[in-house]
Amino acid sequence: MKLNVKSMTLRLAELDKYIARLKKAQGLSLEEYEADDFVQGAVERFFQAAIECCLDIAHHIISTYGFRRPSERRDIFIILAEAGYLEESYARDMVEMVQLRNRLVHLYWDIDTQKMHYYLQNDVTLLERFRAFTLAVIEDAHGQH
Repeated sequence: MKLNVKSMTLRLAELDKYIARLKKAQGLSLEEYEADDFVQGAVERFFQAAIECCLDIAHHIISTYGFRRPSERRDIFIILAEAGYLEESYARDMVEMVQLRNRLVHLYWDIDTQKMHYYLQNDVTLLERFRAFTLAVIEDAHGQH
């Protein structure tokens, strides 16, 4: 099966949008962040959507290249590491991002604002790194024509 570059490019554009929005909020101090529940809600949503984009892209790569099927969504990045696409430590970091996504979706009433502010300041780089990985996969697919 051939990589669906159009689909991946669309997901990548969405990921870019969410990363840009998260980066806008990075300038907020913890006090400013905690004082604005609209910003908190936006940051939570942007993280959730960005992580979904990464999961969609990673799942597409796994299914296209016939890697083993994930039993859980968090396995997706481990499978990419097993296939040599991601470093193991980075894959574990992305598993933690999936756990964040799960918390935002399923335990939305119990979100720690200090932790979210920490993720905003420190973990957007994980999303940017996945963006760069996706670009490399797309470029490689273009080179195989």
